Amino acid sequence: MPYSTTDYKKRICLAMNFISQNIERDLSLDEIAETTSFSKFHFHRIFKAVVGETVAGFTRRLRLELAANRLISKPLTSITTIAVDCGFSSSQNFAKAFRQHFGMAPSEYRVSKIGNTNSKNENALSLQTTYDSDCPFMNLLNREKSNSIHAEVKEIPDYTVAYVRKIGPYIKETCQPAFGELLQWAGPRNYVGPGKILAIYWDNPDVTPPEKCRFDACIVVPDGTPPEGQIYLQTIHGGPYAICHFECKPADISQAWDEAFAWLCASGCDCNDTPCYERYYNNAAEHPEGNWIFDICIPLKSEF
Repeated sequence: MPYSTTDYKKRICLAMNFISQNIERDLSLDEIAETTSFSKFHFHRIFKAVVGETVAGFTRRLRLELAANRLISKPLTSITTIAVDCGFSSSQNFAKAFRQHFGMAPSEYRVSKIGNTNSKNENALSLQTTYDSDCPFMNLLNREKSNSIHAEVKEIPDYTVAYVRKIGPYIKETCQPAFGELLQWAGPRNYVGPGKILAIYWDNPDVTPPEKCRFDACIVVPDGTPPEGQIYLQTIHGGPYAICHFECKPADISQAWDEAFAWLCASGCDCNDTPCYERYYNNAAEHPEGNWIFDICIPLKSEF
């Protein structure tokens, strides 16, 4: 049966609890995802859709909040000891992150708070902090109340695509040259058309170093099309997909991805371990308002 919104919340709570209870360890994304039975491939987006923070951001905040509590509750413990005990690799890294989050150095924070607090060790944030499905997951709740997104579940066929792959950060300087090379090849062959141009983002830059992330600019081609030079072929497998349709400015595409996965969580669907892709219907440079019109296509498990 499809998952309810409560099911998503409960499973993400398991992940939040696991992080909280192992906050001093360097947890891998796969290790955290295993506690939820969600797809490891898409777990980071599901987590953000429900919680409103990335896994890394949530973990970093908990470590900083734990450290802040210990600075107050353990006034005789050195800042370096607190930093290491809270999962930071060094006091320097801790000090930098602490200042960015709280706006002051750890020593300044301790001095500013300790005179007004009755310090007891038990007041420190516990490593056993837990969450349940009644937590105010505002990101997901707001998504449930909004009807701004047009989305549906559809069966998509297999696509044979020609593609150009680039390795590097998911920015204009990486993606635009890939599309330029692809369209220069595809244009004379009359392969270009609305809904035929796709983009695949293979890696999660929160886990994979940005300079090693893989990006494929793709275009749907007839079966039997031969590869040429730097133009390669691959099959994007079909099946049930959540198709989330958007029209937005280039700067809002990242928010569109957040919206798509928030809708996924609210819909009760569950994604599988293959990549999502974007499917484009226009060239933003030719749109009167400079908007992209595109789908975010999220592969689902077959039972959906």
